[in-house]
Amino acid sequence: MKRACTSPLISTAFFLFTCLVAVSVASAASDWPQWRGPSRNGILPDSPPLADQWPAKGLAKLWDSEVIPSDDDGGHGSIVAAGGRVYAAIVWHTDVPTETRGIDDLVMRQLGYQSVASWPKETVEKMEKDRLSLDRNVIGAEFDKFLADWLEKNLDAKKRQTSAGYVRNRFDRRGDAIPLEVYDKLLTVSKKRFPNEATLVAWLNEQDFSEKLKKEIMAAVPPTMKVAEDVVVCLDLATGKTLWKCKSPGEATGRMASSTPCVAGGRVYALGSTHFYAVDAGTGTLVWSAPLPSKGPASSPMVVDGVLVINAGKLAAFDAATGKPLWTQPKAGGGNSSPVAWKSGDKTVVICNGRGVLAGVDLESGEVLWTTPGGGDCTPTIVNDALAVQTNNPKVGILAGRLSATGFFQLWSIPYDPLRSQSCPLILGDHVYLMDDNIHFCFELATGRELWREKVTSSTISSPVCADGKVFLVTGSGSKVVMLKPSPEKRIEMGKANTKALWCPSPAIADGKLLLRGRKGITCYSLTAGATAASAP
Repeated sequence: MKRACTSPLISTAFFLFTCLVAVSVASAASDWPQWRGPSRNGILPDSPPLADQWPAKGLAKLWDSEVIPSDDDGGHGSIVAAGGRVYAAIVWHTDVPTETRGIDDLVMRQLGYQSVASWPKETVEKMEKDRLSLDRNVIGAEFDKFLADWLEKNLDAKKRQTSAGYVRNRFDRRGDAIPLEVYDKLLTVSKKRFPNEATLVAWLNEQDFSEKLKKEIMAAVPPTMKVAEDVVVCLDLATGKTLWKCKSPGEATGRMASSTPCVAGGRVYALGSTHFYAVDAGTGTLVWSAPLPSKGPASSPMVVDGVLVINAGKLAAFDAATGKPLWTQPKAGGGNSSPVAWKSGDKTVVICNGRGVLAGVDLESGEVLWTTPGGGDCTPTIVNDALAVQTNNPKVGILAGRLSATGFFQLWSIPYDPLRSQSCPLILGDHVYLMDDNIHFCFELATGRELWREKVTSSTISSPVCADGKVFLVTGSGSKVVMLKPSPEKRIEMGKANTKALWCPSPAIADGKLLLRGRKGITCYSLTAGATAASAP
């Protein structure tokens, strides 16, 4: 562990009673109006009392929304709630019949493609040789042992994390797996639309593929193409009924577009596929729209001091009332991390974990005030003057420090190389909790001393949230939500319930209700004691 200073951090008051210095959106105390909640740090500071135990039969479901697409058809953006309403920003994809045909990214994934360009050439060659020579009678436990031994001997820890499923699939199919050179040929036309099926078949015939292989490829190519609209949808928090939808022309960007909207000043601010929008939160009327610097971002917008800040390839600021550009800062931003803000006197600093650095930028001028090594998709967490963030730099790993009027003072960093680095930490009292990459941690905020770690089966990159002194987290690839008691002693699980949530979006908590994004829509559960499920309509 690296430390920049051994001086202890001034102890933060217990998170439920402190006045957060991280800039928040003006909203009701129990609202969840933006990514990571009122102060963009995962904490709901004023929640109604929530149940300490959950019924054995599970949480009381209050409602399911209408069908709202996700993943390749609607992204992984999270849900927000304000003023008794629920909002989501969706690049809403639809399949429409077409004469044209395409071998796009989705088709390539269905065909089992994964890039091995970063692998040593000899490792790729060995995988293919061993795959073709593997006896088909090696199955079950024997196959599992073979695969585990092969992965251990041939891939480093990082590649084992990211590619174990891919390697398993290729070995499991033996000689039926698509040869790597075939993928290379398919990639040459992955951005092309063939005029019709006959021209695609003619191209496949030119490649001298086997009849079996041509059939497999054609089966993966749909007779449709995806079109998309940028949609902001509003639901009633009490009933789940759709109140309005604001639609604008968009482009198919797949799950790349996964932004969470922000509700501020009576408007909903949303990033779509090609444009970003201000929509009247009450009526759904489009107020203004403007082109995005880059298409389909997964980062989420922030409104502070009348300024809309977005990270779409680079950090940029706009007048929230009109959409007029104020400044662009190419030295900050990039990736999927969302900006946060911190106020010192009359100065507001925008902080973004971008490409290779964590940067502080003056909100008024767009000037870079300070940088420190970092980077990745994790949004920084701020409580008072304390900041914690997970980075994708293995040498930096998990980072914590203290913000001041003159810059950023690093307290510690712990080298760590996770499978992914999207999950955001929680700062609760004098401790930092990180729940990511199948491992949950608790660190001492002042020193970085690891207090506990625990391996968790099938965790997710969904970020935890905290309300009424309890932590809520989607886990099990979205199949479960758990309630944890924040403790520096050990991981304490207070409740677990089955869900059908997506594995990436984070939960939202508003007015004692838990909102989860699923594959086909939004589901609302009650977290209060004695709640019962809503009657079927």
